[in-house]
Amino acid sequence: MDIMDKEKVSVLEESVATAHRPLPDDFRSYLPWACNQLELEYAVFVNKIHQSEHYDMGISDRSKARTRSRARTVRSRADGMSDRTDDMKTGTTQQVNFVDEAINIFAVHDSNGDLVQVIFYKNKHIPRIVIKVIGLIIKFHPQLNTVQFDQGADLYTIYEFEKILPLSNITEVCFDGTFIPDGNYDILLDHELLRNLSLSRCKIEDEIIHNIAVKLVYPKPASKSLAILNLSSNRITNDGAKSLAFALRSNRCLIYLNLSGNKLTDDGAASILDSLQEFCLTPEEILASKTRYCSFYLKRNKLIVKKIKELKESDSDKSSARKKLTRSVPPSVRRKTRTDREVSLHSVHEMLPGNIIGSDSNLFDRAATMVQMAFGVYIDPFSSNNTIVKDEALYCLGNNSLLCLNLAYNDLSYIFVRKLLGILLYQKQADRKPRGLINVSIEGNNLPVACEEYRLIESIIESGIQRNLPINKKRQQSKIISR
Repeated sequence: MDIMDKEKVSVLEESVATAHRPLPDDFRSYLPWACNQLELEYAVFVNKIHQSEHYDMGISDRSKARTRSRARTVRSRADGMSDRTDDMKTGTTQQVNFVDEAINIFAVHDSNGDLVQVIFYKNKHIPRIVIKVIGLIIKFHPQLNTVQFDQGADLYTIYEFEKILPLSNITEVCFDGTFIPDGNYDILLDHELLRNLSLSRCKIEDEIIHNIAVKLVYPKPASKSLAILNLSSNRITNDGAKSLAFALRSNRCLIYLNLSGNKLTDDGAASILDSLQEFCLTPEEILASKTRYCSFYLKRNKLIVKKIKELKESDSDKSSARKKLTRSVPPSVRRKTRTDREVSLHSVHEMLPGNIIGSDSNLFDRAATMVQMAFGVYIDPFSSNNTIVKDEALYCLGNNSLLCLNLAYNDLSYIFVRKLLGILLYQKQADRKPRGLINVSIEGNNLPVACEEYRLIESIIESGIQRNLPINKKRQQSKIISR
């Protein structure tokens, strides 16, 4: 075979390979193909499954049995992800294949055929190159919002996955049952992206919890986005609970915290509850709050000054254009136009109070309105709306954003029950929006079977739920009870 024939064969082979190359929007075919092209030592096998249309990621079917249970039960989307994995194990959702000695991945598609969830299922090891390839094609899957790792991940997996987050629309990440000795989960919270992070059964200890809690302190990025944090069935003690309690002093985004199945006692659980009621601000917190306040208004005023200059230039350009137009109009028509304009301005004067048209205050008001619409109003957990002065000290009214707290199967006693009742009474009396705790789970602890505090806690929580329901649902609920 001469050189010309070899070149023709090479071109033909290249064209055949290109013809059979899958497109990056075909996740199931492209990922194994790309990993094979990169000579990955492990085969990659992707199962494509369809999302059940009736499957509710937020609330279980069991919670729909009774109206009262439906009002009281709030489950995390991480729990829903775990249920989905259980369905795959039993094959109840649909038929899936599992290949030994391969990287097994489930690609979940919705009814429109869009990829919405990726699950790494029971892998011994997930190579970095697999995550890198996903990062290269992530832009072709804008509907992907959930990723779950079920074993096989390591610190490099998290490191590479963290790079993907800013490029994607992923808001939910689950590492349930995935033990990573280095525990660098906290780097996932370096962005204002995640809404749900589940780290159940990961053998997490206090040092890792401290690193996570630091990322949840306001105004860190994750403190403005993460709403659900599942830390159940780990090795968290009172020290870890205190780190989370410190974050809750300023965090006003987290609404669901699961600490069930850990090693908390009354002391650690009480530290979390203390952040939910009135507490004295430390000098460091006061200084940080004032710094944020000054920084906000400094940026705002700079933008207003810049916007005033832009408005002046714009008005000047319009005035110049108007003069040129006036010169080109005949005198008789010019007098008529001036008269019409005077009438128009006269009507505007009557509509606006203060007769401020064309003045510097008008420019300032216009600029300030435009900046406020773009910049927003000042919001801070320790602003004047959330603090009071008492005994010559500054107190915060407490965290009222945490709605669901799961402390089941720890080492709590009757002391905690009384503490919880006091917190609920305080939040009820404060009558803020949101109200505060509306779901607390304390089963599996060393608690009395029955006591008066239980009845009062049930009553307060029930009233809080009724208060948060829309008016039409309140009326419907009252009709059911009256019957």
